[in-house]
Amino acid sequence: MKQKIKIQSVFKYLFLFCYFFYCLVLAYNLIRGDSYVNFGFSYAITRGEVPYVDFNLVIPPLAPWLYSVFLFFNSSILVFYLEQALLLTLFFAVLFRLLGNKTWISLILLSIPFPIAMVSVMFPGYNFLLLFFLLLLIYCERTNKNDYLIGILLGCSFLTKQTVGGLLALASIYYLFVNYKKVLKRIVGFLLPVSLCFIILLLQGSFSSFLDLCFFGLFDFGHSNLHVDWFYFICFILAILVLIIRIIKKPKDICNYYVLLFASCVYPIIDYYHVSLFLAGFFILLLLDGSIQIEIYKHCIFFVLALSVIWFVIQNIYFDDLKIIHYPNFQFSLISERYNKVVQKLDQYLETLDDDVIYFLRGSENYFYKIKSNLDITYFDLPNYGNYGYNGTAKIISRLKKIEHGYVVIDTDAYESKDSAQQYVKEAVEYIMKRGEKVKTIGVYEVYHFE
Repeated sequence: MKQKIKIQSVFKYLFLFCYFFYCLVLAYNLIRGDSYVNFGFSYAITRGEVPYVDFNLVIPPLAPWLYSVFLFFNSSILVFYLEQALLLTLFFAVLFRLLGNKTWISLILLSIPFPIAMVSVMFPGYNFLLLFFLLLLIYCERTNKNDYLIGILLGCSFLTKQTVGGLLALASIYYLFVNYKKVLKRIVGFLLPVSLCFIILLLQGSFSSFLDLCFFGLFDFGHSNLHVDWFYFICFILAILVLIIRIIKKPKDICNYYVLLFASCVYPIIDYYHVSLFLAGFFILLLLDGSIQIEIYKHCIFFVLALSVIWFVIQNIYFDDLKIIHYPNFQFSLISERYNKVVQKLDQYLETLDDDVIYFLRGSENYFYKIKSNLDITYFDLPNYGNYGYNGTAKIISRLKKIEHGYVVIDTDAYESKDSAQQYVKEAVEYIMKRGEKVKTIGVYEVYHFE
């Protein structure tokens, strides 16, 4: 009997691993969130680049460091997705310990692409890793694990996303304030990974830049990137109200406070990506305490496979020229034929130029062009408001002024966009357009020459 259970368990996790990899590569590839940017952070590290010095990064380095491990062997995005499929499988292994068969309901929720794009939570990066640490915290609190371990998890949360992780740590310390022994253990645990990270940053000579980009620059980030999608805002508020009611009913349950403070991951960009992340943690908490007595998990495998296949068919019908194209380091890319032609034309033209080229496009596009061409990531590759430290717009323009000659590619579509969610640093683009001479237009891209 035990042998049968072990075999079933192996097949269960093997199915989950394969399912997640299939979702990441094919079924939900168009809802990838910030995957290319997160891929770029880890890709840069494997090339020996130093975060905060060689390229800009507005989060602590734990997630880029972690995801870079397998990329040292091969810098393909498929390896990146394999890592994520493994992490998702471990994530669900913890869920099974907490929820039992109700975990299958979580899989269904996480596979939903519409109207709430919960599936975006699957994709790799620091936001998913932050959710994983939240789950581990809930698991450790509910099973009364060692306070040093909980402190280490709080420290890792802080090193994943400083704002959310910091709030979780403060909540834990405040909640246990009367028990100074437990608080002290958690503080010691917290300081272990944080101190180690800070020592590494000091040895790399990046600590001051880290403080500027990840802390002082938060003022610019929050001020410049406020965006509200009203549908997701309503979903967010409803979940917050439920959490407040739970806290009133169960004021001694620290997990309610953890999830409530986890909601800070939504600010300042209240959209499908960030609200879905918060809702994933919220639904896990509801399932943990809910008394759901249904047999839906028995049909889960068929349901989630059918859902993912249907969505894959829908996106291919909606985008009638969508094709799977293999680029260097970006195999199995779902790209429209029209976009692919523009990519080829831009690549062919830039290869004819006799000087350095700077890609000043939207972040994900910059990383796409750089990685497929095996080029280093630079400070120009994430030209978003709030991504250059305190008074960051002036800093990136100052960097552009130091360029004596070369070519710069901009995205006119992003520059002209009136969308409040558009983070493209338009003041820097205006400087490029005023200083440089436009030499070529290819699709939405314009190439300017500095001399």
